[in-house]
Amino acid sequence: MQLAPGDPLLNQMGSTGVAGQSSQTREAFLIQKRDLKLDKPLILNFNYFRDYTEPVHIAAHYASMTDEQIVAELPALADAKPGSPEAARRLFLKRLDIEGFDRRLADSDHGYRLAKAINCYVGIYCEDTGVHGVSSAMAILDADSMDLQQKVGAIRCLNRMVVDPFVYTYSRYPTNEETRAIVSAWSTWWKRAEPTFAKLDLGRREALEARFEALVAETSRGKLFAGMEDFDRDDMRFFAEKLLGDSTLRQKVVASLGLRLYIGKPLLIDVPRDADARLVREVMENWFAYFEPRQNEYVPDIPTKLWAVVADTQYAYMVKRLATFNFGRSALKTREPVSDKIVAAVIVSAPLMFMASIAIYLIAVPLGIICAVNRGKWIDRFISLSLFLLYSIPPFVAGMLFLLFFCYGSYFKWFPMLGLHSEGAESFGFLHYLTDYLWHAFLPVICLSLFSLAGMAMYARTSMLDVIGQDYIRTARAKGVPESKVIMKHGLRNALIPIITLFSGFLPAMLGGSVLVEFLFGIPGMGQLSWLSIEQKDFPTLMALIYIDAIVVMVSILLTDLMYVFVDPRISFESQG
Repeated sequence: MQLAPGDPLLNQMGSTGVAGQSSQTREAFLIQKRDLKLDKPLILNFNYFRDYTEPVHIAAHYASMTDEQIVAELPALADAKPGSPEAARRLFLKRLDIEGFDRRLADSDHGYRLAKAINCYVGIYCEDTGVHGVSSAMAILDADSMDLQQKVGAIRCLNRMVVDPFVYTYSRYPTNEETRAIVSAWSTWWKRAEPTFAKLDLGRREALEARFEALVAETSRGKLFAGMEDFDRDDMRFFAEKLLGDSTLRQKVVASLGLRLYIGKPLLIDVPRDADARLVREVMENWFAYFEPRQNEYVPDIPTKLWAVVADTQYAYMVKRLATFNFGRSALKTREPVSDKIVAAVIVSAPLMFMASIAIYLIAVPLGIICAVNRGKWIDRFISLSLFLLYSIPPFVAGMLFLLFFCYGSYFKWFPMLGLHSEGAESFGFLHYLTDYLWHAFLPVICLSLFSLAGMAMYARTSMLDVIGQDYIRTARAKGVPESKVIMKHGLRNALIPIITLFSGFLPAMLGGSVLVEFLFGIPGMGQLSWLSIEQKDFPTLMALIYIDAIVVMVSILLTDLMYVFVDPRISFESQG
C-alpha cells in the first residue's frame, strides 16, 4: 500500500521517480494513509518514548513561512555554526531526506525549488508524526512566550497531525460510540452561539416537535434530507437542545444532520499564514476545547506506551484488520467501509456460485458416467464432442451470445438483460420474488457453469474408465452384482476421488470467471466490484478482494480434504496422531 499508488505530492515533485503515475488526489491519499495506519512504524513503535518538542518547534517555524520567506532564510542555513538555532533547523531538514538537500542548499539557483520541497516535506513530517507531536504543538499554543507567527505554525502543524478533530454527524450506520465526539463538537459551538439564537415560543416548539418526530420515523435517507428543507436556521436552537439533551440515538442522528445542514462546520481549526491575533485566538480556543478532554490519548501512561511498542504499528493493525475483516474505507469519494461493499457483493455472488456449483456436479458427473459406461458408442462420442465444444467457449463469449439471442429481442426475448430482479421486486410475495430471481439468474448461472461443466464431465469420464478396468469391478460382476450397483456403489465412489480434487480450484476459478459475466449482465457482485475497483484505482477494496480470494482458495482445499474422508473410508486423519 506504501507503493500503490504512492504519495501524489512527492510524485508531482518527481522525488519518487514515478511522477505523474498517480491520479489519486492528495486528500484521498491522506485518508487512505491514515485509515490503513501507513503513518505508523512498520514493526516496532518507540515514538511514544521520544521527545518531539524541538522537532515540532522547527516544523511550526517553517509551517508559518511562505516559500519566499524560506528562500530568504536559506543563506543563514548554509552558513550555520554548530550550536546555533540555524544549525538545529538544518539538521532537522537534512533528516527529512529531501532529495539533494546539501547540493541545493549550496546553490542559490535552486533556492525556490528547495523552499517548495521544505514546505512539502515538513507537512509530510507532521502527518507521519501524528498523535506523537500533538502535545508539543499544544504546548506552543499554551505558552505566553511564543509569538504570533510560531502559534500560526503550530496550528498549521496540528491540522496535519490530527484527522478531522471535530466530528459533526454520524456515519451511515450510526452507533452510540460516535455520540461522544459529535456532542463534544456541537456543545463547544453552542456555548458561544446560544445567545445569538432567539427563544422558541410554545406553539413553535410544538410544531417543530411534530415535524422532527416525523423525520425521526423516516426510514428513507433521501426523504430525510428532503424533509430538512422545511426548517430554517432559526430553528437550530431546537435541534441543538435535542442533540445535547436527553434523547435517543435516532433523535441525535437527525438533530446532528439538521445542524450540519444549516450551520455547516462552525469550529475553525486552521488559519492562513498572515492571520491576525483575533482569528488565531479563536482557533486556539477550538483546539484547546478538542485537546483537553483527550489529553490521556496524546500523553498516555507508561503501560499504554509499552503496549504501543508492538500494538501501534502497521503490522499489528494489518493483522487486526485481516482477523476482523475490517479493511478500512474505500478510496473513492463515497468513503464507505470496504467491508460493507464486500458483504453486499458476496450476498449477490454467493447464491450464483452455489447454484453454478450444484449444476456442474449434478450434470457433469452423470454425463461422465454415461460416457464411461458406453465407451466407444455413439452416445459417448456425441456427448464428448458436445463437451469439447462447450469447453472451447469462454464464459464471457457465451454471455454475449446469450444476450444477443435470448435477451436483446433480435431473435428471442426470453430473459432479462440486466440485474437479478425486476423493477419493484421488493414488493413481490416470496414465491413471486423467488421466481423472478431465478428467471434473472438463469443465464448468468449457465455462463458460469458451461466451461467448468465440460472439463468436469471429461475428468469424470476418464476417472470412471480407470475404475471400471480394476479387478474388484470384474470380481463384483463375476459374483452377479447388478450392473447399476456395480457402477454406482463400487465404481462411482472410487471415481469421485480425482473429481473431488478439482474442487480445490473450482470456487476460486468461478470467482475469477464471474468478473466478466457479472459485468456483462449488470450484476453488482464480487466480479463487478473487482472490475470497478481496478478501473477506479480503489486500492483498499482491491486488496480486500485479493484477501477474500485467498481465503476462498484455502477453504476450498480444506473442504476437499474433508470430502476425501467422506467419500473413501480408507482415508483417515487419525493416523496423524
